[in-house]
Amino acid sequence: MVRAWQSLSPRYEAYSLIVPGTPSFVCQAELCSAHCCKAFSVSLGEDEVSVLAERSRLQPLHFLELEDGEPITLPLAKPYLLARRGGQCALLGPDLRCTQYHGRPDACRLYPHFVVGFDVANEKPVYGDVAGMRAAIDSVAHDRPLGGLVPLLLGHVECPGFTGPPLAEAAFLALLAHTAELQYPAGLIALEEGTWPLP
Repeated sequence: MVRAWQSLSPRYEAYSLIVPGTPSFVCQAELCSAHCCKAFSVSLGEDEVSVLAERSRLQPLHFLELEDGEPITLPLAKPYLLARRGGQCALLGPDLRCTQYHGRPDACRLYPHFVVGFDVANEKPVYGDVAGMRAAIDSVAHDRPLGGLVPLLLGHVECPGFTGPPLAEAAFLALLAHTAELQYPAGLIALEEGTWPLP
């Protein structure tokens, strides 16, 4: 993984490699400028809108970007946008914590992590190879030799939360699998039942 990252790191200057022993993520709201909630727009799919509405008890018109009183829909797999007000996510509280944390969209659950596949033969990143990513993660989890794709777990360098205890190998594997599960279409990174305790 470290050798693969050395090849890819110039393309991902906003990220660093996470491996066992790397400090774990613990939200540090008091040290954080809430960069993620201020810099990024978040897209939501139908299911995420439903979950957020149910858990927040808010109507979608209260948390989606609107135009002429109706939610904006983009020609994307996740067509809705989480509302922004005053240069930040509309759900960000004054204490820099999410006011709807338990219903937050997948993009928010994913941050500050990201998984990218490294194609060993071509020495470049691979996107969208769900079967290859699943096989690579299963190989890492079961300590089997990797094939042509190396899964790399990355952390956003502007997030101040990487201050927790060093990641044990089991926690690293769970985080890698959970991040890939969020990042790729639901159900396609299917974990063997009971393989890892997911956060």
